[in-house]
Amino acid sequence: MNSMNLARSAGIVAAWTVLSKILGFLREIALASRFGASHSTDAYLMAMVIPSLLMLGIGPAVTTTVIPVFATIEKKNGRAAAFTAVSNIATACLFAAAGATIVGLSAARPIVRALAPGFSGDTFEVTVRLTRILLPIAILITLSSVFTGLLQSLGKFGVAAFEGIAQNAVLIGSIVFFGPKYGITAVAVGGLLGALCMLLVKIPALVASGYKYRPSLDWGNEGLKQVGKLVGPIIAGSAASQAGATITRMLASSLPEGSITFINYSQRLSALPSGVFGTALVTVLYPTLAKIHSTRPEAEFALTFEKSIGLVLFMLTPMAVGMMALATPIVQLAFERGAFTSDATSATAAALFYSAIAVPATSLSLLATRAFYASQDTITPVLVNAGAIGVVVVLKILLVGQMGHAGIALAGACQPVASFLVLYIVFRRRILWQARRGQPMASERGVVSSLLRCVAASLLMWVAVVTFYARLMTVVPGMGAVQQAIRLGASATLGALVYVGAAALLRSEELGFLLGALRRRRMMRGWKNV
Repeated sequence: MNSMNLARSAGIVAAWTVLSKILGFLREIALASRFGASHSTDAYLMAMVIPSLLMLGIGPAVTTTVIPVFATIEKKNGRAAAFTAVSNIATACLFAAAGATIVGLSAARPIVRALAPGFSGDTFEVTVRLTRILLPIAILITLSSVFTGLLQSLGKFGVAAFEGIAQNAVLIGSIVFFGPKYGITAVAVGGLLGALCMLLVKIPALVASGYKYRPSLDWGNEGLKQVGKLVGPIIAGSAASQAGATITRMLASSLPEGSITFINYSQRLSALPSGVFGTALVTVLYPTLAKIHSTRPEAEFALTFEKSIGLVLFMLTPMAVGMMALATPIVQLAFERGAFTSDATSATAAALFYSAIAVPATSLSLLATRAFYASQDTITPVLVNAGAIGVVVVLKILLVGQMGHAGIALAGACQPVASFLVLYIVFRRRILWQARRGQPMASERGVVSSLLRCVAASLLMWVAVVTFYARLMTVVPGMGAVQQAIRLGASATLGALVYVGAAALLRSEELGFLLGALRRRRMMRGWKNV
């Protein structure tokens, strides 16, 4: 995939993702306004993780493995054989998810007691009730994940990205229209219906692609066996990630009321940049890496990976710095209304300051992991990520006593940083060493140079934004939503201009690449209009 096609596909995914994230923020705003940071939201957020915990992350793992397996079988035996393999994979996943759901329904109380030892009384009972409502999500999400992998293999990135829009629209409706009468239970039902919508929106695209699900379970099927070999380490890695997230909630369950909610909202905010820009790039790049690895020289595979690192750093580093500089105003504008108080804003902003550190590293870690998966090495990323999670769990235990929920946020931000650094070192020593034999290759100094330029430009931006925002507080006073939006919007615009200007002065290669892609796109449009 050339730069034009990559940019176009990433743009489509980013456009849908932006809309999904906007709706996701509206969902969080509605949830915060209706329920604040209370035992109800703590119970709901705890119950939400239990279905994926029981499934050990099988859904995302299958999405990841279906892509290279589909490409291999289609090239070898044709598309019909690849479709048959997907049906076998979907059926196997359906049985696994149904089994996990049955176990969860029958053992909801002991599961909640083990995962939230700090919950008691009404908070505990509400969590159990919500868990039972949400458990069937495991089935819906797992099937949806299989079909997401299929659609991305077929180059249909937009459809899979659209699913978040449908899910968030349903959740917002459940909070706004049914929350006042049915409370947090309505939100849980909305979560279940939203997961169903995520599956249903894919059906038209699957049919248009010529795929029809046929229930079958042939354990000798080539695709099912390949996924079985690849998915094990990924599931182990997902289980480690789930264990880390669970320990976070276990520790937070013993902190003051609302601590789980503070951490959740800060993570939602910090996930926006990587979720929109980083995920869009990685989503499009992963199938490309898989095809390059199987059909082209190793040098092209390595070079594509390294250039992608530079692009992620260029886009996400200033966003992380901006969120750290303006953490409190961001939280105020996003959540401080209704039941969400100024105290909740301060607590969430403290967590956001530290969570923002992980913004570029989250996408870089995902990119590095997918680069290994594209080469059908699923073990190395799992071992690295599991090791990083283990270290972070120790950090959380050490910091929670001194810093409370902010310590948990800081420790959590260290995980993707450590994962990426180790994965990149391993990648350099293994894959790039092989690719360089007899071929000129970019050195690691290119990545270091990109990082230093991004950090330098971002620090200049920080100074400009903080100074400008303080001045705006006197020029545009008041705490109304309009005044807050004007101050943040103007500060963000100035920050972007300062960053781009500084990057140009520092001769950023990534800025040149993006400007070149825009110029080529305009030229293509001009030729079409002739």
